[in-house]
Amino acid sequence: MSWEALAAVGTLLSALIIAVSATFALRQVNQLRRATQLDGTMRVFADFTDPGLIAARNFVLSEKLKDPAFVRELKNYAKVDIANHPEYRLLLFLQLVGSLVKNRLVDGPGIYEFAQYTIVRSWNVLEPVARMQREATNNPHMWGGIDFLCENAQRWLDQDSRRRDVRSPRTGEPFRVEQWE
Repeated sequence: MSWEALAAVGTLLSALIIAVSATFALRQVNQLRRATQLDGTMRVFADFTDPGLIAARNFVLSEKLKDPAFVRELKNYAKVDIANHPEYRLLLFLQLVGSLVKNRLVDGPGIYEFAQYTIVRSWNVLEPVARMQREATNNPHMWGGIDFLCENAQRWLDQDSRRRDVRSPRTGEPFRVEQWE
């Protein structure tokens, strides 16, 4: 065997070793990314089950929106007192989750599967507050993370329901998000 042939075999073996190493490195990076996403998602799940956030979610906003003093406080975005406005805590949290999902820092489908009802129903109640604050601040992007989160949660629910042929427990008809009360 000549030195040239030996060098060629050595070069080929080196390239093979580099290719195998790169494959393992990419696999390890992917596993690290998934572990990081899982950690972030688990932290979001813990916040969704926090008693303070649940109390904020259960706060009856629709009746409070009839109180002019309450509405004046809401319109003054910079001075909202969270002690008097527990719904604001939910707005901030959903905005944070929406931003995390939008920027792919946590996995959207995992969040949607876990908290679809809280996301969609809370936004249905809180959207008038967001509209008031957008108008008061002249900022159409305000609470955009929640818009993103809710739209994608509804889209995920529709797709998942069709794919799995999910039926309404009351009517037996194909499930639609609009059926929630």
